[in-house]
Amino acid sequence: MKWFVGAAIAVCAAGCYDTSGNTSRACSALTVTEPQMLTHGTLFTVVMENKSRGDILGNPEAPYINQLARQGAQLDGYHDPYVHPSEPNYLWMVAGENFGVLDDSDPVDHPIDATSHIADQIDLAGLSWKTYQQSMGAPCGVSSHGAYAAKHNPFVYFMDIREDAERCASHVVDYTQLDADLASGQVPNYVFITPDLNHDMHDGTIAAGDAWLAAELPKIFASPAYQNGGALFLLWDEGSGTLGPDDDPPFIAVSPMVKSGMVSSVAYDTSSYLKTEQRLLGLDELPCSADPAKVPVMGDMFTVPM
Repeated sequence: MKWFVGAAIAVCAAGCYDTSGNTSRACSALTVTEPQMLTHGTLFTVVMENKSRGDILGNPEAPYINQLARQGAQLDGYHDPYVHPSEPNYLWMVAGENFGVLDDSDPVDHPIDATSHIADQIDLAGLSWKTYQQSMGAPCGVSSHGAYAAKHNPFVYFMDIREDAERCASHVVDYTQLDADLASGQVPNYVFITPDLNHDMHDGTIAAGDAWLAAELPKIFASPAYQNGGALFLLWDEGSGTLGPDDDPPFIAVSPMVKSGMVSSVAYDTSSYLKTEQRLLGLDELPCSADPAKVPVMGDMFTVPM
């Protein structure tokens, strides 16, 4: 359970660390090579920054996000994995653990030698993936610059990606590539989108982040990749930083397969989100988790059996 003491709240306003969910575990070897997919659309993930549910849901400065919450499913029982700051949370989204990383340093300081993260799973299964990173510029950005934060790009921390120049350049691309891929119909099975610091609510405002989503997400929703059994998960890496009991971040899912207008109170976490994606893609579930069977899949929000 997340915990804090009153005296720490003032400190948290300047940036707070929580290590209660910290995990550093060797992952199991991957086995699934012929996936039994539950969808043939694209799974899109868009990650925003550092806001609790109370900051976003019902806030008039976020009209588009609240429209999405009404249109799709809103997971009010969701919480992050209780490890902060940002970087560990992003690693958890793609691997189900943070590998003991407890800071926001660039990849040079955290070479992760793991081969069971979701990119490896997807490649082994013969599926396709890309991460689209706004303001990164050249592919495979391993160093932060300008509004691009490498700490929000978990894929470049894995050595089997960043040390393979061809693999990294073809899968870790600037966000501008998404328009071209949507137009050409070359959208992969799995898409991970990170807005830059000005648009993810980290440095910019809630209103600016909402406006960015309102301008960008309709392109995805209009695509066959989404309409033909796809899904979009909109989540925040962590809450606003108090670490109090009401600091859990929002989680919204929009999909032709999702129950419209649903509000779930089931206790899900970031491992549940990853397991849900793996279930939809027919991949091994949580190979970096100590006990995958105990992690609930987000089945109550879907109209298809999970």
